[in-house]
Amino acid sequence: MANSSVTTALGAIFDTETVSSNGDNRQVICIGDKSTEGGVAPVDVTSGLAVHTRAFTTGGCSIYHVVSAASTNTQNVKASAGQVYAVSVSNKSAGQVPIFVKLHNTAGTPTAGSGVVMTVGVQAGTDRIFECATGIAFATGIGLSIVKGIADADTTATAASDCVVDIFYK
Repeated sequence: MANSSVTTALGAIFDTETVSSNGDNRQVICIGDKSTEGGVAPVDVTSGLAVHTRAFTTGGCSIYHVVSAASTNTQNVKASAGQVYAVSVSNKSAGQVPIFVKLHNTAGTPTAGSGVVMTVGVQAGTDRIFECATGIAFATGIGLSIVKGIADADTTATAASDCVVDIFYK
């Protein structure tokens, strides 16, 4: 079989190549760009799929980090459409009071108690990580508020340093 290369509509490159080892000729498939070794994952009947992992410095999530203030902690996280992949909350509030991290679909600073689309509640003295591998879509933007009450309309302020919140988003 002749060597060939196919580039998909999404830019992935699949190469086939005839290789010889120990006197055996075999056809192998290489996923990625062999000329630059970018994303190369060779596949053959002898070895199977060879996957080499490496660290990437681009393409990951952005992180929004906040330690709560003595307020409702309203903040714009992203002023345009985006997706939330994880929310990490550490609740260190005194008096065993839960806190509620509220996410808002807004391009500006949200108003606590209004336009809540998602709530992550965390009991005092505990940590919680909410993850969604496919991301939760926010069509307008990503806003945040942190309050003491569970109701969407709640506007009860937290105390300073009640909690730490990290939002992982794109």
